[in-house]
Formats: sequence, structure tokens, C-alpha cells
Amino acid sequence: MNTLIEQLQTAQQEAMTKRGIEIGNVNWQEMGNWSVFKPEGITLHMHIFGRAKSAITQLYGEAVKLPFRDTGFYDSFLPLNGEDIAAIQTEVDHLIATEKYLPLKP
Repeated sequence: MNTLIEQLQTAQQEAMTKRGIEIGNVNWQEMGNWSVFKPEGITLHMHIFGRAKSAITQLYGEAVKLPFRDTGFYDSFLPLNGEDIAAIQTEVDHLIATEKYLPLKP
């Protein structure tokens, strides 16, 4: 069965590879732990880790390391930018029109 997650993973891999970052795998993890001490409590949010084959900090094939934010570990990390997101959206639009993913088309 082909799922929305499979489609989104394929889109991220294809788009980022075209942008010069070869994604070998995508890890998905629901984690609300950083909001555990907020008065409103834990909120659902999904972490999507595109695992780059050329990664220097989070080496490809190794377990994801998630130290506390105040360690400085994340200071050099960059989020996806507008061009990355647009490229992923383009891939989603392309994939949703393919026979493999037609059942997902709205």
C-alpha cells in the first residue's frame, strides 16, 4: 500500500537530491517532549529528518542524536528554505499525478 508518508518521503528525497543534497533516507518521529514544561502542555509535532549521505554532524547510517537545545549542538543547523520547500512541493505535485499515488489525489 502506498501512503502519504511514502509520497512525502520520495518527494523530499527527489527534491533535495536535485538541489545538491543526496537524501538516502527519511526518518519520521513524533516528538512533543520540548513542550512538556509549557503551561499548555505537550503539543503534537512531527520531526522529519532527511538523512543526507554526505552529512558531517549526523552521519548517514548512524542513529539520530538529539541533545538538549542549550548544548549548542543545533547552532549551525539550517532549516529548509523557501526554495527547498518549493522544490519538495513540486515533487509532491508531480508524484500525486502518477498512477502509483492516484488513490491519494484529493
